[in-house]
Amino acid sequence: MLWFLARHEWRVLSASRVNRLVIVAFAFALGGASMLGAMRAADERDTIAHFQDRNFDARETAGDIPANVAANERGFLALLPPAPLGALAIGQGDVYPNYIKVTARSLDALVSGDQIEHPLAVANGPFDAAFVILFLYPLLIFATSFDLTATEREQGTLRMVLAQPVTLRGLVAAKMMVRAVRLLIPALTIPIAIAALAPVDGELAGRAAVWTIAVIAYGAIWHGIALLVNARGWTTPANALVLAGIWLLFAVVGPSTVNLLIAIRYPMPSRVEAAVQARAATQEATVQGSRQLGQFLQDHPTSGNVGREGMRQFAVLQAERDRRVADRLTAVESTFNAQLDKQRRLASWLSVLSPVMIAQTVLLETAGTSTTRFDRFRAEAASFQRQWRAYFEPLVLDAATLTPGEQRAAPSFVYDEEPASLAAGRVAAAIVAMAAVAIALIAGGFRRYRGYRL
Repeated sequence: MLWFLARHEWRVLSASRVNRLVIVAFAFALGGASMLGAMRAADERDTIAHFQDRNFDARETAGDIPANVAANERGFLALLPPAPLGALAIGQGDVYPNYIKVTARSLDALVSGDQIEHPLAVANGPFDAAFVILFLYPLLIFATSFDLTATEREQGTLRMVLAQPVTLRGLVAAKMMVRAVRLLIPALTIPIAIAALAPVDGELAGRAAVWTIAVIAYGAIWHGIALLVNARGWTTPANALVLAGIWLLFAVVGPSTVNLLIAIRYPMPSRVEAAVQARAATQEATVQGSRQLGQFLQDHPTSGNVGREGMRQFAVLQAERDRRVADRLTAVESTFNAQLDKQRRLASWLSVLSPVMIAQTVLLETAGTSTTRFDRFRAEAASFQRQWRAYFEPLVLDAATLTPGEQRAAPSFVYDEEPASLAAGRVAAAIVAMAAVAIALIAGGFRRYRGYRL
């Protein structure tokens, strides 16, 4: 009987012009957002390829150069490839750089990273498939589910339907199931299909499976809310008004309030302020080191009276100055990162107040565009920087001139993409929590329908 009711409801919704318009608009929004994300990922891939060619050309076409130039002025670009599902969720990709210049002195500082994204676009947030799923998908669920039984009850046709060998809860289950499937088909197939057409670095199948489960659990929460509101027995306009208010509360007001609370509790200094602090912190070390280098050059006005031991002494003074500068800069950056970590911890606790915030964390982790991946990239770049310094520091201190062969023997950086299973493990608890909430809401809605007044 449930299958018969579901098939009848499918035909009814398929004949509805408004319902068809909702599905088409949803499909176009998902397709457009996914295509924009795919084009952005393609641009990032071209940029990474250009920098890879630059790294390769710098080694293959180089002649004999001083070790200090190869280690510092030239350096090496550590590159982060596009995320496995970066076409579906930009996430933190418009904030964190996907390349870091590595030298024997230090990494490029966070506070001096270039932000090439348009400031207005960063402030408003990206339009991607994750945005459509997080905000538009729940709204369309409410738009198609605010009137499961209210109109039929008001028109008196619900009693006629229930005079047949069907139960009220069976009828409601069929209505809700059909609406869920009609929205899930574009929500799952369109983004994954577009992401699969683009070149992917990493495990697509595993991440796509986690993405699918997360979207299903997230949608089930909103279907459960709609069911619970319908079961209250209010009129159709009242259902629509209440559901619209719930969407505003969870999708707009809640996240904005949480962000405001985090900003008040742990205010983050601006990049400009951090850059000023970094400059002030390193100025003293730079001036002190430069005085020592200046005194050395004053004692050795020409290169003829320096000798190899003098060049080595000069290199030692340079290395000491660079180390002081790097230490001061690291101290400022550590303060910046400590405040950021406090914000993240508080956000993780407060995210339980809104399913949108929980789902956003899950989707970004699954796509590979969360802060976790960028932190991993920076950690790997820091590890590579230690290898780079270990290779070049003895050569720099020896004031050596490197041959092309010695330059090609220098270490190279390749980002090690984490397995999809690790990302799945980080979001498993959140997905289970969303599924549990959805089951509780749906069960509560059907229980409430026991006392539904016809």
